[in-house]
Amino acid sequence: MVRTTVSIITLIALSACSVGGTSSPKPNAPTVSSADVRDAMNEAAFISNAPQTSFRDLPTGTVTYTGQLGADVRGDVNGSILGDLNMDVGFASNTVRGSVDNINILDANQLADQRLDGRLILDGVETAGQLDAFASGNLSGVNNNGADVDTQMLLILDGQVRNDFGRGDAVYGAASGQAEGDLDFDVEGVFYGSRN
Repeated sequence: MVRTTVSIITLIALSACSVGGTSSPKPNAPTVSSADVRDAMNEAAFISNAPQTSFRDLPTGTVTYTGQLGADVRGDVNGSILGDLNMDVGFASNTVRGSVDNINILDANQLADQRLDGRLILDGVETAGQLDAFASGNLSGVNNNGADVDTQMLLILDGQVRNDFGRGDAVYGAASGQAEGDLDFDVEGVFYGSRN
């Protein structure tokens, strides 16, 4: 898995952001632990070594895969993110749908700084076990100055259906893109999931 331990000192103090009212917004409490991060890294590494599913062994119908998306981020935010992936692959309809939510910002010690509001929506295609999708959505949080910040994230997911314990029971691939808005940053990481 792409290293998710790059330092994040702050969720950047942007001089362009201002806080209205007398009380500052508070960031959402993080929802992942350092053990969750280690588990995600280990699971991603394991699935990354699983063989790609041959065309004849692909599942039929629609299969739901759950896992995570982890990535380094560089720019206004320098650190990493970890979020929950729910991916529905329609093998008969050749579609990829789903979402990434519960997105947390991580620090150098793999500790979550805060959970971001919002989710990324998946939209893409499956072709003979190859997965090509976009993940997009608006995310918001609070910087260290207590100001609300928003960013629009767009990622490209490029992966495959894999054989973990059974035929076609996992997905794995790269996730890359950028976010623009109050926060501008690049995203480079991976996604993985296992069949429910």
